[in-house]
Amino acid sequence: MRDQLFGGRYQLVRELGKGGMGEVWEARDETLGRSVAVKVISLLAGGGSHGDQARARFLREARITARLQHPNVVTIHDLGEASTEGDRVPFLVMELIRGEGLDARLRRGAVTLRDAARWGAQISDALADAHDAGITHRDIKPSNIFIAPSGIVKVLDFGIARAADPDATADPLTQTGFIVGTPSYMAPEQARGLPEPASDLYALGCLLFEMITGQLPFQAADTVGYLAAHLTQDPPTPSAVRPGIPAAWDDLVLTLLHKAPHQRYPNAAALSRALRQLVHTPESPAGAATLPATKADIPVAPEPGEYLLATSIGAEGTVRLWDPATGRPVSQPLTGHTGTVFRMAFSPDGRFLATGSMDTTVRLWETATGQLVGEPLTGHTDTVEDVAFSPDGRLLATGSLDSTVRLWDPATGQPVGDPLTGHAGHVLRVAFSPDGRLLATGSRDWTVRLWDPATGHPVGSPLVGHTNNVWANVFSSDGALLITHDEDNTVLLWDPAAGQPVGQPWTGPINGAMGVVSSPDSLSLVVSITGGEDSTVRLWDPTTRQPFGQPLHTHTSAPLYLALSPRISHRTR
Repeated sequence: MRDQLFGGRYQLVRELGKGGMGEVWEARDETLGRSVAVKVISLLAGGGSHGDQARARFLREARITARLQHPNVVTIHDLGEASTEGDRVPFLVMELIRGEGLDARLRRGAVTLRDAARWGAQISDALADAHDAGITHRDIKPSNIFIAPSGIVKVLDFGIARAADPDATADPLTQTGFIVGTPSYMAPEQARGLPEPASDLYALGCLLFEMITGQLPFQAADTVGYLAAHLTQDPPTPSAVRPGIPAAWDDLVLTLLHKAPHQRYPNAAALSRALRQLVHTPESPAGAATLPATKADIPVAPEPGEYLLATSIGAEGTVRLWDPATGRPVSQPLTGHTGTVFRMAFSPDGRFLATGSMDTTVRLWETATGQLVGEPLTGHTDTVEDVAFSPDGRLLATGSLDSTVRLWDPATGQPVGDPLTGHAGHVLRVAFSPDGRLLATGSRDWTVRLWDPATGHPVGSPLVGHTNNVWANVFSSDGALLITHDEDNTVLLWDPAAGQPVGQPWTGPINGAMGVVSSPDSLSLVVSITGGEDSTVRLWDPTTRQPFGQPLHTHTSAPLYLALSPRISHRTR
């Protein structure tokens, strides 16, 4: 089929893989001039009832998967049929993902606990979105997980998913009792022909066990052996297989591998939060970390003293520090700038706050005392619109109305390298990725640019999609998303590796404003500000769209600017 043109626009280039249902090809979209992946029914499916079922299953995959719009689910671009060797063959056009399957990665052995937590959280996010849409995947396994070079995870092949609605369950291909899945990852209830969303969590538990130990929780010689083990045997603790795994990981995995679905995590969103708390868990002896209890799904709620929020109001040039858990200020105002402070950033350890001002300077403050540290940083020739610390705290990036970005050593107050130039308008926002390898900048030229802070060189092409000035850009905690906000009060989500938008825009309240804010440890929150004489600031978790903490009543109608500290005290639930 090489070089064949599908749908009059997709020219097949090379075969990427083959599975029980279809073949996947890299193709060239001749209309848009981009590379895509095209999945077609395997020509080995044949005709007759077997071929008809394979065709029906393929078409159902297209309809179900196309309903999902999530950065961790492969994006469906198009669906059609083509004539191949006398047959009408349906095909699915998907985004082309560079990287490798998790199955290939696991053939090299166990992964680090950090990678297992990061990747597992992204898989959980994809499942949460699917479950909310009434879709159960039913075949979570390494070959259905793809890892891009950026660390972004994509969940593939919802082709055997069960849509939990009356119309879908009427489909003979998805009726209860029809067992579909991979035996070595199959939940007990799914083995009995009764899959449910919790079955995906069980399969993910098997996958996480394999990721951190290098082997599956159960060993068997055949399908019957695997199904019997899932139904009757207790799994070992991961630390019994691989010494040194913390107790928190044992608890999480064994919770997922409960025989009873209701004893697992209440949903995929709760599992995602638990995994993200384990991202920084060291590979140390058992007992080194704690795990949040498996309570019902609740909004993230900070505790008093856990975070600081910095605000700057209007043209005062004054900064205040708040506790978002109580909504109360915690110090006297920080004064010293002679112009409006537009943006602020906490250092990764929360000890310092950097502020940029209309007076063209950048200042550093001790958060514990509110005292100024050293001399102001000077070099910009116009208003400093934004400041950001690198994740290791060794660099400070600043963006200015002079259309440049500067890098500084915050310990010495000296510039690092030459200014970064390329934007055709004022630079309004700067943000580092969680691993420090990317710097994102937003501008009045309506674009977002990515840079390598080590070299000062641009990475890829500008991200184009906003229709007004880009007022904010922050990365998600795993670096899989870049969240940007423009003057039209719209929040966009981007895949920084692909340079493409994902999902739907998020628009602000009618009587107020929308924005985004991120802490140095990459907790990203959406901010809504109700307008009027007594503005109220509300923080939201962008993943769950649930409130974070209590509202802040600022008692002002003047413009408000925000910064969020890293977590100061460890919370256990």
